[in-house]
Amino acid sequence: MESSTSVSTSTSTRHQHRCKHPTAYLIITNISKSRNVKNLLQIAASFGAPKIFVVGQKSFDFDPSSETTDVPLLLQRHIASGRMEIVRFDKLKECVDYIHGLPCCEEIQEGMNGTQQQQQTQQPIHVPVIGVEIDSSAKNLETEPFFTSAAIMMGNEGSGMTSKQMSLCDGFVRISQFGGGTASLNVSVAAGLVLHRYFHWGRGDAVKRCS
Repeated sequence: MESSTSVSTSTSTRHQHRCKHPTAYLIITNISKSRNVKNLLQIAASFGAPKIFVVGQKSFDFDPSSETTDVPLLLQRHIASGRMEIVRFDKLKECVDYIHGLPCCEEIQEGMNGTQQQQQTQQPIHVPVIGVEIDSSAKNLETEPFFTSAAIMMGNEGSGMTSKQMSLCDGFVRISQFGGGTASLNVSVAAGLVLHRYFHWGRGDAVKRCS
């Protein structure tokens, strides 16, 4: 069974700022198949993700300069050029804490770099973690529930997200299903759908619906 067909994206009170130039990041953790890890890296690169956060995944060699690297050749060049960075963590909580410490956009960064008085009066707005998992609180991806930069976290191919992963998410999003099969998509397919929607939302493209 491949990964779940939902994605998480919730609204926390600290994330009510709407970014002018939002950025999507990807968290890779608890992914079983090397093929899926490679696909996730390629999809993230295709939609311009500047950073990929990796937790665990010890069996996959993410070092693009290693002779035994598992990173595809084109992505090795992409990383070497500085267009994408892979940041590794041993613990998921450490990763999420790091992401929550990132300003969600340049406008917030400028505010955080202002005077001490400004910093005391302005509430810091950071990047939320959006989990990919079926959940009763999940927002429909078609409604474009994004409002800021976000770090997207996918679930495992077979079992979806763990309770630990879900507890660290700031919200959830789901992908609508219209067939009669299982409510599941391949993890890289689901990630592609989410990042594609996020990319168009970030550009301000209008959602076109069939009549």
